Amino acid sequence: MKQIKMLGFAGSLRKASFNRALLRATTEVAPGHMEIDVFDLADVPLYNGDIEAEGDPEPVAALKRAIHAADGVVIATPEYNQGMPAVTKNAIDWASRPPKPQAWDGKPVVIMGASPGRLGTVSAQRSLRETLSAVNARVMPQSRVLLSGAGKAFESGMLVDEATRERLGKFMNQAAEWIARLEEAAA
Repeated sequence: MKQIKMLGFAGSLRKASFNRALLRATTEVAPGHMEIDVFDLADVPLYNGDIEAEGDPEPVAALKRAIHAADGVVIATPEYNQGMPAVTKNAIDWASRPPKPQAWDGKPVVIMGASPGRLGTVSAQRSLRETLSAVNARVMPQSRVLLSGAGKAFESGMLVDEATRERLGKFMNQAAEWIARLEEAAA
């Protein structure tokens, strides 16, 4: 099988966030032909047209380059007030800016999220899907990872719940198959 190069980022800046831990677990359970490079959004400034007019700051330029170079993107997003956090939206906004083609155009994106709440990140993922659609990204339609009760699944930043680990592994295998089908269709 062809090697699949993915870029991953968590929509949380907190070092011990469940979504950073979920992304780390994703790198562990991904199929052998999938490599996931994790990008830390901590240095990406808030989008500001005045800053952009002076040229992309290096963290923004690096994010754009990484998205362009990847076969797909994995986003692990928390849910804040029934939506995606500003960190996630900010990364999408910066990467959607010129030069053309913008980084999200036609890019396969896999989304997931972990939350201590009962509904996982269902509302955040809904708003994330809508935003990614607006920038012409291709979001994997099914299945989904909506990890609720995340406090029970992780210990010291490690995914310890075996059922969740197995489900996450199956999800990433489905993602690899989906991306391969997209590439075949484009060829």
